[in-house]
Amino acid sequence: MDADEYTPVPLTLLDSTVGNTDIIARTSLVADAPLSFDKLQESWYRALQARPILQARVRRSRTAPSGLEYHVFTPKGMAKYLERQQSAPDHLKDFFCLDESYRSITDYCGGFGVGPSAPSHSYNVFVADAADPEDEKRCTAFNGVQNMQELLETDRPQITVQVTRFSDATLITFSVSHIIGDLFTIQTLFKSWEAALHGQPLPPFEDLGKDPFTAYGPGGLLAGKEVTSSSPPLPPGWRIYGVFDKIRFLYRFLWDSHISRPEKTITPKYVFISNAELSALQAQAERDLTQLEAKRKQSNSGGTALKVSRSNILLAWLLKQTNSHLGPNEIVTPVTIINIRGKPPTGIADTDFPNHNFYGAALPAPLAALRVREIIAMPIGELALHVREGIIEASKPENTRNLLAFLVNNTLWKKPSSKMALFSPPNHRWAGLTDWRAGRLHEFDFTPARLDRNATGAGNDNAKVSICGITCHMLTPFTQRDRWACMGDAAGGTWFWGAVADKQWRDQRGFGRFPKWKYIKFK
Repeated sequence: MDADEYTPVPLTLLDSTVGNTDIIARTSLVADAPLSFDKLQESWYRALQARPILQARVRRSRTAPSGLEYHVFTPKGMAKYLERQQSAPDHLKDFFCLDESYRSITDYCGGFGVGPSAPSHSYNVFVADAADPEDEKRCTAFNGVQNMQELLETDRPQITVQVTRFSDATLITFSVSHIIGDLFTIQTLFKSWEAALHGQPLPPFEDLGKDPFTAYGPGGLLAGKEVTSSSPPLPPGWRIYGVFDKIRFLYRFLWDSHISRPEKTITPKYVFISNAELSALQAQAERDLTQLEAKRKQSNSGGTALKVSRSNILLAWLLKQTNSHLGPNEIVTPVTIINIRGKPPTGIADTDFPNHNFYGAALPAPLAALRVREIIAMPIGELALHVREGIIEASKPENTRNLLAFLVNNTLWKKPSSKMALFSPPNHRWAGLTDWRAGRLHEFDFTPARLDRNATGAGNDNAKVSICGITCHMLTPFTQRDRWACMGDAAGGTWFWGAVADKQWRDQRGFGRFPKWKYIKFK
C-alpha cells in the first residue's frame, strides 16, 4: 500500500504476547433463518468504512513497543481495497458467502437445529460431535487466515468473515487472530455489524493505539525491578519452571499425548445444558451453601453470606464431568479466564483504558488444585464456591499486576525470554475454561437481513431472527486437549465447546451418560 492509503496503529503489549499471536480463533453464530448475502455484506462494508481497523493488516514495527502495528485504511485505501475485493478469488475474499441451502443446519452439525425438532428442545443435557473437519473448514473459514506468518507476509487482514446459508439457518463466522483482543472485541465486531445492518450511526473508534498496559512493559514505571530476574514476582499458583520441572513436564506431556491419550483420540464436541437443568443445579447449590453456612456458624467461623454465580456453577459442573475418568488421587488445577477491564491491576485507573474494546485484557486465572476424589465428592455448591473464591484471589490488583508485568516483559512476540512460567507443578493435570457468557452473543439481531422479509414489515415472514447456537474452533501450533469454552446461552440453554480424549467422552461417570449426536461425514 502507498503511504497515503493507511495509518499505522501500534498493537498493545498484551495482545502481542505469544499466547495471543499463536492462536487463530473462529467464532460462529447460528441464526435460525436463511439470511440475505447482499444485506449482510453491504452492512459489513458500512461498518468497515466507519471503523476501518476492523479490516486492518498487521505488520512488524520498529517503533511500536510491542513490535507489531496495524495498517488501518484511510478513506482512499478503503476505496481501493473494496474495489480489489470485487475481483479477488473466493479463497482471498475477506467476506465470503457460501450457499448450502440444499441441506439443513442439522446436516452440518447434528447438535444444532431450528424449531421444535432441535435437540435442545428434547434433552436437558446432550453431547454433539463438532462438524466434520473438512466441512467445518469449508463452511466457516474457507477464506480464513491460517497463522500469524500469513498475516505478516500477505495482504490478508486479521479478521475475515464467512456467511454460510442453509435451508433453515445461517452460519455467521468471524475468523480472527487472537491479537485483536478478547471476548469484548468479538462482541464489538458483532455490535458494529448489527448497528450498520439496522441503519444506526457508527461513530469511529477513539483512542486507537492507546495502550493501558504500557507502564507494565519494558522500562515501564509499574513493571518492577525484579520482573526480568530469575525469580520474578508471580501470583499464587504460578511458578518459573527450572530444568527438572521442564523435564518432568515434558515427560508427563509425552506420556499423555502418546500413551494415555494419543493426539488422534482428542476430538472436539459441543455440550448443551438446558436452562431447566442449570436452574436445578442452582437450587442444589443454594441448598449446599445453606448447609455450609450452618456448619460454619456452629464452628464460629462464619462470615459474609455465601453466594455463587451461574458461571461458577457451570465450571464446577464441567470439572465433575471432564475429570471423572481419572484416578481419585490425581491432582487437577482448574484454569479459567479473568478480564482486568472491570478491576484494573495495581497502579492504573479506569481512565487509563481506551474508549473502545479493540484490545485484549484477559488473563489466565488458575484456581487452587484439587484431587479428583475431592472434585467428585464435593457438593456442586461447595465446588462452585471453590471456583468463585479462586477467581476473587486471582483478580486481586496486585496479583494481576504481577502476572501482567511478567507476560509483557517475558513473552512478547518480538523477543520472548527463555523463562517458562506455568500455573501448576509439572505433575498436575489441567482443565481450562474460557467463559464467554458475559458477551451475550445470543442477543445479536440479524432480522433486517432475513431472506423472506417482505417490504411492509408485516406478517410471520418478519419474525425476529434469533441465535439458536454458538460454535467455535481454534487453530494453534499446540494441542487443543483439555481446552474448553463456554460459548454462551442460546436455544434455551448454555453451549460448551471442548476437546478431550474419546475415552473421556465415553466415560459413564461423566459425559458418557448423556445422549449423543453424531456428525455426518461430509461428501
